[in-house]
Amino acid sequence: MRRLNIILVAGMFLTFLLHGITGALTIAGGNSDVNKIVAWICVFFVALHVIVTTILTVKTLHAIHKTKAGYFKNNIMFWIRRISGFTILIPLLMHLFIFNVPPTDIYRLKAFDTGRFISQLLMVLTISLHVLTNIKPFMLAIGAKNYKKIIINTLFVLAILFLLFAVAFCIYYLRWNT
Repeated sequence: MRRLNIILVAGMFLTFLLHGITGALTIAGGNSDVNKIVAWICVFFVALHVIVTTILTVKTLHAIHKTKAGYFKNNIMFWIRRISGFTILIPLLMHLFIFNVPPTDIYRLKAFDTGRFISQLLMVLTISLHVLTNIKPFMLAIGAKNYKKIIINTLFVLAILFLLFAVAFCIYYLRWNT
């Protein structure tokens, strides 16, 4: 089940990045058809990832209950990873409701007010936290050699992309509210 989860994470991550890039271009006036297809593929990967990690978390909780040895302080990063992952679901659902609009010739949303803007910045932040806490275990799981260098380079690229996503939301918010 853990190998399946690694495949799901890789697929989810690639489609998420592609969706973020095409979404930023869509907000700037680009084509939204490709973005929507990529988004729904990403949602599929996310849903399967949530199911798999929920099963793994329940198994862990069952083992803790059975052995009466939680070692919470020793496993704090495990719990940060799980909690940060489940935290993403709230702004992600808000993202789906905000940006899932009926198809028209022009990409237009309902008003992008301050609450929606904040929810989307929270989504970028929660995903950032989740990626930061999970990148090392992911690199180990795929058997990456010299993973520390890969992590640093990956985090640099992700920082630039997440900044792009946040700036796109800011520009869109400013365009709606001026």
